[in-house]
Amino acid sequence: MNKHVTLFSAFLTVIGTVMAAGGDGDILKSKVETQTSTVQQSPQALHIAYRPTFKPATWHPLQAAANGLTADFSILGGTSQVEVWSENFDTDLSQWTINNEVNSGWGPVTVELASSSNKREAFSVYDENDVTSLHIDGDYRVSKRNTAYVTSGSIQVPANAQFHAYVGYTEWEECGLYISVSTDDFETQTELWNSKNSTISNWAWHKIDADLSAFAGQTIKVRFTYGEGTKSNYGIGGYLGDFYVDGVSITGVTSVESITVTTGEEINFVDLSAGTPTSWQWSFPGATPATSTEQNPTVIYEHPGTYDVTLTVTDAEGSDVVTKTSFVTVEGVGPVAGVEWPCDFRDLTTRLRMVAPFAPVTYRDASTGFPTAFSWTFLSEYDNTGGIITPTVYTDKDQTYQHEKLNKYFVTHIAQNETGYDYVDDQVQVQFEGMVTNFQPEDGYQTNFVDGDLTLPGANKMGITAWAEKISKPAAPVVMNALYVNFTKASAEELTDQIASVSFYLYTSDNGMPGEPIDLLDSWTLSELNYAMTTNNGIVTIELSHPYVLEDEVFIVIDGIPEKNDNLECAIAMAPMRSFGNTAFMCRNGVWRPFTGYFQAAPGGQTSLAVFPVFTYSVLVPANVDDENRVTLADDLLEVGAQAGTAEKTVFANRGVQYVGSNAAWCRLTGEPGDETVDVLHIEYDALPEGVTSREAIITVTDADAVSTLNIHVVQSGTATGIKEMRNEYGEMSDAIFTLDGRRVVDGQMSKGIYIKNGRKVVIK
Repeated sequence: MNKHVTLFSAFLTVIGTVMAAGGDGDILKSKVETQTSTVQQSPQALHIAYRPTFKPATWHPLQAAANGLTADFSILGGTSQVEVWSENFDTDLSQWTINNEVNSGWGPVTVELASSSNKREAFSVYDENDVTSLHIDGDYRVSKRNTAYVTSGSIQVPANAQFHAYVGYTEWEECGLYISVSTDDFETQTELWNSKNSTISNWAWHKIDADLSAFAGQTIKVRFTYGEGTKSNYGIGGYLGDFYVDGVSITGVTSVESITVTTGEEINFVDLSAGTPTSWQWSFPGATPATSTEQNPTVIYEHPGTYDVTLTVTDAEGSDVVTKTSFVTVEGVGPVAGVEWPCDFRDLTTRLRMVAPFAPVTYRDASTGFPTAFSWTFLSEYDNTGGIITPTVYTDKDQTYQHEKLNKYFVTHIAQNETGYDYVDDQVQVQFEGMVTNFQPEDGYQTNFVDGDLTLPGANKMGITAWAEKISKPAAPVVMNALYVNFTKASAEELTDQIASVSFYLYTSDNGMPGEPIDLLDSWTLSELNYAMTTNNGIVTIELSHPYVLEDEVFIVIDGIPEKNDNLECAIAMAPMRSFGNTAFMCRNGVWRPFTGYFQAAPGGQTSLAVFPVFTYSVLVPANVDDENRVTLADDLLEVGAQAGTAEKTVFANRGVQYVGSNAAWCRLTGEPGDETVDVLHIEYDALPEGVTSREAIITVTDADAVSTLNIHVVQSGTATGIKEMRNEYGEMSDAIFTLDGRRVVDGQMSKGIYIKNGRKVVIK
């Protein structure tokens, strides 16, 4: 075991309070509840830090081929970047051609040099010597909309060129800014960037980077076009909004002898070979990928060290090769530990992720920084007996675990590599049922943001027609038997608004966005919503026609809120905006998108809507029950003798048990399952036929609504239990693990001893 894990475990203590019935979080046998439960309650700049070092003693100079083909390479960005043209807009616009009244008679667009300091952020933050920026501003009157062009002089483009610029703006539906280049005075042009492809409601500077390698050796002009936004103005142009432009440059690439990066950083290699090679063969020992035939490949290094790079170039007459010894020095970076939890929704009361008792739930590693070793610990708050606790440590990358106690569990995950380690220390709530939310533990309730176009989230004039809240895949199948939504406003003066139908849907998930409707859950008029929320502190109860079984990620969608006007108010509560954990989505102009980066600059603008389903986990597992009715997990294997008889198998089902059937006529369930969470199944079997040494059968039961299924494996043998081949329900060799007495165990939870897997002995030393 790694020393960091040992030290961490040695000092890990858990202080808990007794909260569950039974006093220690034990799950007790009880009656199955049959009634519906009531619960109370933008493009980024390249930041690779390439640092040149002295030429190593083993560096090999380039050897020119007879035909002039000479292999050489460099990297894109950092110290290899050479500026060949730039414009900071600090003096005048004499080098630019300005056409700011393209559509005569409509009204000019303002093109000037001005400071952006009256906005949210002056460009001096990026350039301390900044004086002014290019400012392009449309008239606020729709009748004065127009198009404007600001065009540079001629620029010679080197090989492997990149375009860079900063544009300061907020999202304007009525106008847009486009950056394009042309080699023929804009008879034709290539668009490099378009503000319509970016959405941001708060003013900010955006770093623009674009590839110009296709224009190598050519002469181009750069143009900034002020024109239409996302709302079409019939090709006339834009109005109302403005843009600032600064820090414009075009860079090329020069050769470097070595670079220094950190693990995980992308390195963009650039071919600088002389001549006209037709093929390239790269060798990157220690990198991913280790080889490439691309002209300009991209690689990463996962481990610290010093690495050589070799390039072989070939043309019709021959080839040339260069090896730069110790070209890449990779500095190690410790990992950042992360966990993909069994589910993301949380119990509303504790604000902890709500996972199922007994059911196998999987915790997955989501660490970054290329960890090579992992550990997990799971501690119930009732595990503390005073003093230091040394928990069981699991060392797989991902861990499946079954929580045998109710209430809070402490989950610790450690990830480490050659450089260091990091850990996540969090808690989950283990319970069968609860009202759930996506609100984070520190979240309060945000009423609403209101301006002339928007009540957030709610009525608006921005083309937002529906709102949605993402509900993650549950840790085990759940039954949604109730749904509540917290409205903060729902009133209207106009009759057409009062009778507008606000509908609540359950949607599928399609790549993390709302997909297709599963079912219409309920519909309310605005006046009905107003009455319901004013008589119940804003909480609206959505009437479900039947319980819904959920096994995958879904969305709760609220659709049909009338368009905002002076006599209408309608809004839903939400969590305050944050920079992580967004679960709120909106359908704008027919397209779904997350809140992230829209109402605030990314990564801000993330939130969750006040949508609260009531979930009941479906749990059906083999069980043991002691004299005090405490329930613990058992295996699903039942061994019986050669003579006919009846055997018992105990199961736990928080939603009742139903018999499905048997796959063998000689073995069957007798009697009716009871109405308690713990039920004893009576399994009847015939005598083992003469000449048959053993046989197997599967008894299948489900819980209510067949949400969960349990297979009881019955093995009948004429000899004492020993090493034998266990087969699954399809007759295939089982890869489950058994003790010598036939008891199934979980991989990773085995002490020293002899076990059976795939019909063979496995010795754990």
